[in-house]
Amino acid sequence: MTNGSATGAHSVAFTLKSLGVEVAFGLPGVHNLALWPALHDAGTRIVGSRHEQGTVYAADGYARATGKLGVALTTTGPGAANTVGAVGEAWASHSPVVVIATDIPTTQRRPGVYRGVLHESIAQAAMFVAVTKSTIEVADAEGIATAVIAAATLARSAPSGPVYVGIPTDLLDAPAPLVEDPPGEWTAGISDMQPSLDAIATSERPLLWIGGGTRDAGDGIAALATRLGAPVVTTYQARGVLSADHPLLVGAPPHEPPVIDLIERADLAIVIGSDLDAMTTMAWRLPLPGRRVAINVDPADATKNYSMDAVLTADARITDLIAQAVAPREPWAGDLAALVATLRDELRAAPETAESIEFLERTEAALPAGALVFADMCIPGYWLAGHFRVRTPRSLHYPMGWGTLGYAFPAAIGAAAAFQAEHRPVVSVSGDGGMLFAIGELATAAQERLPLTAVVVDDGGYGMLRYGHDPDADLGTELTTPDFAAVARGFGIAARSVVGVGEDYQAALAEAVASGVPNLLHVRATLFPPRSTSPRWPLRGA
Repeated sequence: MTNGSATGAHSVAFTLKSLGVEVAFGLPGVHNLALWPALHDAGTRIVGSRHEQGTVYAADGYARATGKLGVALTTTGPGAANTVGAVGEAWASHSPVVVIATDIPTTQRRPGVYRGVLHESIAQAAMFVAVTKSTIEVADAEGIATAVIAAATLARSAPSGPVYVGIPTDLLDAPAPLVEDPPGEWTAGISDMQPSLDAIATSERPLLWIGGGTRDAGDGIAALATRLGAPVVTTYQARGVLSADHPLLVGAPPHEPPVIDLIERADLAIVIGSDLDAMTTMAWRLPLPGRRVAINVDPADATKNYSMDAVLTADARITDLIAQAVAPREPWAGDLAALVATLRDELRAAPETAESIEFLERTEAALPAGALVFADMCIPGYWLAGHFRVRTPRSLHYPMGWGTLGYAFPAAIGAAAAFQAEHRPVVSVSGDGGMLFAIGELATAAQERLPLTAVVVDDGGYGMLRYGHDPDADLGTELTTPDFAAVARGFGIAARSVVGVGEDYQAALAEAVASGVPNLLHVRATLFPPRSTSPRWPLRGA
């Protein structure tokens, strides 16, 4: 195709292709239909969602699992508005996602006036201001490629996050230039390393606290931890940066009493790629060591919740260089594997959490090492997020940014599409309430023949909301739920139901995952929440 025959839709498509986008997630509408043949011409696959929110969740899941740019395509007005909840999750979790939405035609727009045009809003982009890094509105067809490049650059630059691009629908059919050369890679600057090295040198019991910014820095994190003999505490997004069997990994969340005790024994916290958010620190009640240094691409992000003695502005991969610059020392924290094993024994022995630990361990036993797991905001998801033994990087994902219910299944679709050619299994774990948010996406899994197993743990309602309340009170938490397996079979998806989380559950999950085709497993079970949920935090107060 030549520039002379290209349209605005081709400008979008070929610009995305120049940026390395191989898969996009979209839902067609009358205003954005031109994008489908254009992306086909460019050689980019579009995976179709059944709700606009699903397009962004899938793009987010794709971005988290691969580290690449996620792209969502949606139509004008209500189509764009339907994505806002999922965009908020991508924003709070720093996922590099670009949302490309059409808007009403330029010929019909009158600024500040609602004229009754199909799908019109007075200021569509304004809906995204609170949940994106930036909103970009295209004024003419010649500016489409520039806008898409700018959005991708912003989305991927530190700190990463979603960007909205609005394109009036008439510009998709207008003549437009194509991208001649792909843009270069963005790189971050590095500040002075010496203050951080000085703090490390004078510490005796350093501890590494690692967050989502370390997801591609596993070698450096392992080297620095080993060099310092430092235990490594992970946030939800950093699960898998160190393999579950690494001797310096603290394989339990910082909400558990033995982990709190360990953190209190440290005399220096080296906080890498984390903003020390409220949910992980129990609303900042966690007693981090009095001396703290941070490594973060955004110095303001590093210091907004806890003060730091030094901040090294750099990508987490600089830990390779730091490891080479510090003196080696012996581990100080004792047998961390034994700490976690003892904790699990205690939880297994407690009547209220015994079944939850069985669910956790049966799930671990059923899944192969390379499986990707997406956990929703539900009690089984809370257990997986904090305690699941993650063996490879970017293999466990959880919406602890905004905490959006209904995230896991559509986000898992994005990962399954990314790794479909490699036949890498993907598993989503939802509660019955959360699955009903996105049950229509079963059609996408069936149509695309994705290697995805959806696990629905059904306790007949919003189980977490029942906790700590009068069981006879009407709080809207009790739900009439369908036969999820029958629903899945209606979509042409293999499905099975089991009662409890014992041997039958483990066998059914292993069989579903091994099949390599879409599956749904309906599990009837009621689990007790872990201490990582705010009503059970061990550190609470005013």
